[in-house]
Amino acid sequence: MKVIFLGTSSGMPTLKRNVSSIALIFINKSKLWLWDCGEGTQQQIQKTSLKISKLEKIFISHLHGDHLFGLPGLLASRGLRGGENQRKVQIFGPKNLDKYLKETLNITKTYIPYEIEVVIIPSNLSAGIIWEDEEYIVRYIEVNHNIKTYAYSVEEKKDRSHFLIDKARRLNIPPGPIYRTLKEGKTVELPNGRIFRGKDFISKISKGRKIVFCGDTSYCKNVANLAKGANLLIHETTFSQQEEDLAKRNFHSTTTMAAKIAKKAQVKKLIITHISPRYGSSNNKPLITEKELLAEAQSVFPQTILAEDFMEYEI
Repeated sequence: MKVIFLGTSSGMPTLKRNVSSIALIFINKSKLWLWDCGEGTQQQIQKTSLKISKLEKIFISHLHGDHLFGLPGLLASRGLRGGENQRKVQIFGPKNLDKYLKETLNITKTYIPYEIEVVIIPSNLSAGIIWEDEEYIVRYIEVNHNIKTYAYSVEEKKDRSHFLIDKARRLNIPPGPIYRTLKEGKTVELPNGRIFRGKDFISKISKGRKIVFCGDTSYCKNVANLAKGANLLIHETTFSQQEEDLAKRNFHSTTTMAAKIAKKAQVKKLIITHISPRYGSSNNKPLITEKELLAEAQSVFPQTILAEDFMEYEI
């Protein structure tokens, strides 16, 4: 799996950062998911190798415009490019997401030639499973913002192992059904009497991967619970720790709030995003630099990266 940051600014775009949207790519499965869809997301996608025809799911954290205004345009453009033969798109999010999308498309007379399914998170539930199949499960949990807002996790259901194909080749084991049997951990005997045990050809089993995306929120223990042991936590960091009072008043997080959540959850990596334009703005001298923002977070959780538009991270 790979994450591509399409928009990493909060509130409004800047010359170097667009508003919120993050892509999750399943590299070997030719499918694309999005977390949030701020204004201009479709233009950001065009600057990458991503294809909107591969889009399957969009998870909306909340209904503030910088996380949502790009959705109607993206869906409309996708329809113009591929017509009726495109795969269905599922869109998940809070109450009134379906109303917003329906009214916007109706008022603008926008025709979508492919199927859209909008799945609304029940307002009376603060946590649960929003989607799953045989391989993955997506959970949601309510976080602390001034409107209904959710964080999401994507988890692999099965632990992963790797078949040591080079070792099998070195031992002159013929490929085909025998490889499959060894992958299953079983023992095989070749016609010449040589015996091989499957467990000797399987690399160390690693736990299924887990990614957590948290949009707008103040410090929230729910996020730590959702992110426990995750390979990657993506967490909003709108403000410097120097402006903690402002962050609390606006239901946002500081660098150190996000880092404390990552530390509490014992995640492997934290990527901070949703950076206020006041830091690193080209129009005004920033209060502090982005480098200093990163240093604040790393002082609490060293395994922190500060996101930039088009940055890629593979899990």
